[in-house]
Amino acid sequence: MNVFARLEQFFSLLERLQMVFCASALAVMVMIMSLEILLRHLAGIDLQWGLDLSALLMVWTCFIGASMVYRRKGHIGIEALVRLFPLRLQRVLNACLYLLIGGAFILLMVKAGTLALVQSSQEIVSLSISRSFLSIPVFVGSLLMGITSIHLSLGEMLGVESKQPGAGNGREGGADEPY
Repeated sequence: MNVFARLEQFFSLLERLQMVFCASALAVMVMIMSLEILLRHLAGIDLQWGLDLSALLMVWTCFIGASMVYRRKGHIGIEALVRLFPLRLQRVLNACLYLLIGGAFILLMVKAGTLALVQSSQEIVSLSISRSFLSIPVFVGSLLMGITSIHLSLGEMLGVESKQPGAGNGREGGADEPY
């Protein structure tokens, strides 16, 4: 089994874990907010920790979910100009763009790591946890998307299409295919 096929297996497993996390976090957010609304309106009880936990889970869900969307190439892309070029040049341009985007994610990861260190001494009072839990998802999401950028760039350089369901590059359906 070649390296690219192993990367595909790794990303497939990783995406399943991310999906379970995001679905679970969303379910917990819905339960907490429903409980908070019921208690506030029926008993006059305000669950501040519920709002804070839901906000924290939302941040985690957004960044973990964004990495899944990026992996599946479900993000918005303007490819009209690139599609005019021959396939070989398209692959070179896409590989370069993925590496550039990966570099931006690495910079974002460094900044998020620095922010997490600064926030480590601060606390979310209602949850009694470090405020850095709000910036760690930016670090994790950037790390995942940076690794994905390298993977996508490698796929473009090798001329290998992702086996990921929904992954499209605009050349043959996938995420760019109309509904």
